[in-house]
Formats: sequence, C-alpha cells, structure tokens
Amino acid sequence: MTSRSPSSDASEASPSPADAFDPATYRIGRSVGYLLARAKNTLSQGVDQEVSSLDLTHTQAVCLMVLAEGEGTKVTELSRCLNTDAGSVTRLLSRLEKRGLIARTRRDEDRRVVDLSITPAGSALVEQLPAIFCDVMRRGFAGFSQQEIEQFRGMLLRIVTNTCPAGEPLWPEDRNSG
Repeated sequence: MTSRSPSSDASEASPSPADAFDPATYRIGRSVGYLLARAKNTLSQGVDQEVSSLDLTHTQAVCLMVLAEGEGTKVTELSRCLNTDAGSVTRLLSRLEKRGLIARTRRDEDRRVVDLSITPAGSALVEQLPAIFCDVMRRGFAGFSQQEIEQFRGMLLRIVTNTCPAGEPLWPEDRNSG
C-alpha cells in the first residue's frame, strides 16, 4: 500500500467509489449496505409496532398502500413492489382477502389473470397509515435537517438508479404508464 502525502492534489483527497469500498478495510458493521439494511429493518420494526394496533404487519400495510395507489394490481407487479416472491405475496393476499381488505377478481377474457383491488374496508385502514409511517420516520430521522433528509433521499434515488436493471421501471408508478 502506498501512503498519500499531505500535498496530494484535490482529486486524490476524495476517494473514488472503488477506494471507498476496499476489501482490505471492509468491516461489516461499518458497511454502507449493512447499515442501510439495519436502518431499513429498524424503521420496518417501528412501523410493525405501530400498525399492530390495526392488526396489520408492516408488509401488509405497504401492500394496502400500494394497492390504494393503483399500483401492483397483479401478483407479479406486487411482488416486485414488495421485493418478495410471488408465493409470499399470494399468502399475504389471502390473509388480507379473508379480512375483507382486498379483493381478487379473475378476468372473464383470461381466467389466469387475477386483478387485485382494495376494498372500502381496506381504504379506511389506508387513510390511517400515512400518519403512522410519518411518525416512525420522524423518530428515525430525529436530529436531521430537512436539507439532510432531502440529500439522503437523493442519494438513495441515485443508488436505485445505478443498480436498477436496464429496461426495468425505477418506480412502481412507472410500471403502469406506457
């Protein structure tokens, strides 16, 4: 390894992404990926605790919100939105359907296609969810300025853009536009 002298030029002062992710200095507890996952899990657990009073899980709440926005109206689309497999989504939908929160409707012209929709009971629950999600986020981002939150959001969007497979829509709402 070569050491950098204090007189190094400005381009050497800020490491390239390759230098920032050097296997020789990698430590799991300080890894950006690990910390992102840990932060996501902490926020998800916070939502789980809050929505438990509504007899929901975090995943069920997200599912209802996605459906209420008219996104993920097919199992495969919803699987992508929730970042999980179709089998898990099917079981999730069965639980929500049993509670009368969503409806599954087979198309007459192609019985293999099942359209998903939210019911009035599901919509009533969805009205309560944004406040819950925002309360959890406020706690998680305590001490952050609005500018820091927007900067962080921008960074996350860049990561998503950088890692999204070519041709795949970046955002759920892009999937239904043509």
